[in-house]
Parts: sequence; structure tokens; C-alpha cells
Amino acid sequence: MTDPDLPADLAELERRLADRPRVGPSAGLGPRVLDAARVALRPRPAAASWGSWAALAAAVLVGINLSMSVAANADWRLTADVEPEQIDATTDQLRAAAPELSERELRRQALLYRAGAGLTPTVDLNPYREPDRWDVR
Repeated sequence: MTDPDLPADLAELERRLADRPRVGPSAGLGPRVLDAARVALRPRPAAASWGSWAALAAAVLVGINLSMSVAANADWRLTADVEPEQIDATTDQLRAAAPELSERELRRQALLYRAGAGLTPTVDLNPYREPDRWDVR
């Protein structure tokens, strides 16, 4: 396989490289390759089809829908009912404090006050936060 156009020194190098001893494969290589091929070609159990995954997804969606429906229709009784007397009393107090407001605005403010009074108080756990100017805590 020597190229006749090669210079003499390169032809000598190629001859020496071709004549050097070669290391053959180990004795256990053939059986290892055959074992690996058997394992790779072994039939695998069929994976779950997409139909079973679709059925699982449908069951999860039905469960989510059911739980959301129950939660939306449940009366948790977390706040007391709005009593018209309280709203009227708050409207009268607001009318005395701000007589320029319309009756509709006074009622709206009284309802907002009542809604805010029912909120659960929270504790600010961030010691580095500076209070906003409207924050009254």
C-alpha cells in the first residue's frame, strides 16, 4: 500500500509503522459484544399506551372540577352577614364627617368599610420593609 511517489524517508516511516506489532482484541470482547446485542434486541414490555394516559388525565380533571365546584358552592361562614343597621349607622357617621359626599358615595364607603373590617389581620414578617405612607400599621 506504499505510494510510489513518496520520498524515501516517508516510505521507510510508513513501512516501519506497518510492520510494528499490533495489539489484538481481548479474548472476552466477542462474548461481551454478543451479550450486549442480545440485551439490546430483547423484546421489552410494552409501555402504557396514550389511551391510559388520557384516561388518567380525564380522571384528574374531573377530580379538580369536582373539588372546585364543591369549594365554590360551600358557605364557609367566614364573615358575619352584613346588617343593614350597621351600614346605616356607618353612613350616618360618614355623612357627619363629610357632608359634601353624595348619598350613593356615602353608602359605597360604608360598604367598603364593612368589607375591610371583616379582613383577617396579618403580621408583616419582613423587618426591612419600610411602611408606605398610607400604611397605618
